[in-house]
Amino acid sequence: MVLYMHEIAERLGCSIDQAYDLADDGSLVAINIASAGVTRRELRVPIEAWRNFILARMTGPTRSYFLRTLPPAVLAQLRAELAAMSAD
Repeated sequence: MVLYMHEIAERLGCSIDQAYDLADDGSLVAINIASAGVTRRELRVPIEAWRNFILARMTGPTRSYFLRTLPPAVLAQLRAELAAMSAD
């Protein structure tokens, strides 16, 4: 599943240009699906990249609450992903 850049902008409450800036600076992983030679970008954000982006930016009580309410299987998967990332 992927999200369109306008969906990212809506979810963040920002402009579409700001959403593209996040992809441009590497903060948000996006895939350009435009054909070769086409100058206009058509970016899509994998849902996993969106999840990682949001989790990395949650702070304080919101982050704690979110993590406490995750289903155990999802929390286990997240821990495994974090462990794999720190091993790299």
